Amino acid sequence: MSEPRYVFLDQNHWIYLAKAFRGHPHAPGHTAALQYLVTKVDRDDVRLPLLQVHLMEHYNANDAGRRDRLAEVFDRFSRGWSVAAWNDVLPAEIMRAIALTFGHPDVPAAPQVFGKGVLFGVGPEGRSTFPAHWSRADAERLNRFSQSPGALHDFLTLPHESGRIEAKKGIADLGERNARAVEQLRAARRPYPKAMHRRAQLVGYMKDDFLCRQIAVALGSIGKTLDSFIALGADGLENFWSLVPTMHVDCELTLYRDRQWSRAVKENDVYDIAQMVIAVPYCDAVVVERFWARAIQETGLAKKYGTAVCADLTELPAILAERRKGGEQCLTRRSRRRPRAGRA
Repeated sequence: MSEPRYVFLDQNHWIYLAKAFRGHPHAPGHTAALQYLVTKVDRDDVRLPLLQVHLMEHYNANDAGRRDRLAEVFDRFSRGWSVAAWNDVLPAEIMRAIALTFGHPDVPAAPQVFGKGVLFGVGPEGRSTFPAHWSRADAERLNRFSQSPGALHDFLTLPHESGRIEAKKGIADLGERNARAVEQLRAARRPYPKAMHRRAQLVGYMKDDFLCRQIAVALGSIGKTLDSFIALGADGLENFWSLVPTMHVDCELTLYRDRQWSRAVKENDVYDIAQMVIAVPYCDAVVVERFWARAIQETGLAKKYGTAVCADLTELPAILAERRKGGEQCLTRRSRRRPRAGRA
């Protein structure tokens, strides 16, 4: 029996799926795609995991009826599957990349990216808001409850309008600040060639406290120091980041976006990229808007990670069938936990 294939749908395609589910397809072919997914999801041949960004964007919608309909489809088609938070995936990726970079014989396991329950996808910041008296068992009980049919729908439709409006404003403000900062940064970088632009992006990662802490821990685990890491030089450090799948995807998609000089940075770009950094290297297929589908193909990310990419739900059955027939190109769930290394 083949292992299930994980498919990422961006928020718009979840909305299209919800419209088809309600009998009002956005496009004629969406009804057939819906029927395909009903069969495949119910057989557990295909899994449609949710990220926290999906839930955040759902919370963003003003219309309560729309939120209710989308929550029902999230519940029906995700079947409780979630994607781990980026900050929970990165430590294991960095441990692996450090071991591979220095040729250590014991390469740690790849991160657990997919799991059951809403709380599986809650990152460190989210867990910090849990009541102080909660034990691990308390959190696990709540997570098991969240896997029950209908529980996700109930959770997403809890009435809390004042909190929703406040959260929406915070999300919009962050997107606006990010877009403005990126426009200023890429204007400064515009005179320089692409290779220098990439290295500037990678140097920026070394200013991130969380990433630096994880690198230090990983180096210490194999008896190396930060001096050893810096001694790798520019080429060695670039190769290191290419071995950290989510950061590699972040770098390449950010670089691609920033060098589309005629396209203004959009406020939602920060959330789009935050989803794709995990979806592209770990899912078997991604269904995203046309700009990002083109970016994933043209940067070589689709080829490197063996990920099928499309911009239309109607294409999904065909690309999954092709991927299944593709022999070496078809990645099972097991191999997807170990993204291929050393191919930048």
